[in-house]
Amino acid sequence: MGSGGSGRISDYPGSSGGGPGSASGGGGSGGGQPQDRCSRAFTVTLEDIEHSDYYSARGAPPPAGEVLSVTLRKRLVAETSTGQSVGNLPTAFNYLAGCLKEGWTYTGTVTSSASGPPIASVSGDFAAIPA
Repeated sequence: MGSGGSGRISDYPGSSGGGPGSASGGGGSGGGQPQDRCSRAFTVTLEDIEHSDYYSARGAPPPAGEVLSVTLRKRLVAETSTGQSVGNLPTAFNYLAGCLKEGWTYTGTVTSSASGPPIASVSGDFAAIPA
């Protein structure tokens, strides 16, 4: 399975922004839109759970209630308080890389977790914390 992005260049960090249908609403001259986008809470279903540090160490995804944060490695990753990766964020959330560089942090909790079949899944709710 691949990532859940839109297939647009705006899915990747460093792009000049979204076009029609982007999370920022598109079309504006930029008057605060990135800041608004950074401040939004979000719910996400993580990808590549079986390749994460957590799953590799325990053979299962973390339980509901586990505290997570978002960090930028090669990709945006949700990780535990001990720094173990739990899964990758879909590319549709790559705008968060810029937000992290501006000092925003994102913390949340696992809301659902399953070992499969067919694959492990983890979903979480995250809140934005300004710099």
